[in-house]
Amino acid sequence: MPTIRVTVPKNAWTKGEKADIVTTLTDGLNTVAGQSGKGDIKQYINVHIEETSEGGYAMGGTVVG
Repeated sequence: MPTIRVTVPKNAWTKGEKADIVTTLTDGLNTVAGQSGKGDIKQYINVHIEETSEGGYAMGGTVVG
């Protein structure tokens, strides 16, 4: 089962924006799967959006927040 994991700062995205992220990532992966001969795998794709507190993630080796 393909799984996409996204980590974002807490409260950075609204519920609706997160729904858009899920849809866009799911459709994108499904398109690649179709183009590579794997068929329509949309129903098997899981997207997990994890919110992290301030200081709970890093970019380029530097803690953010």
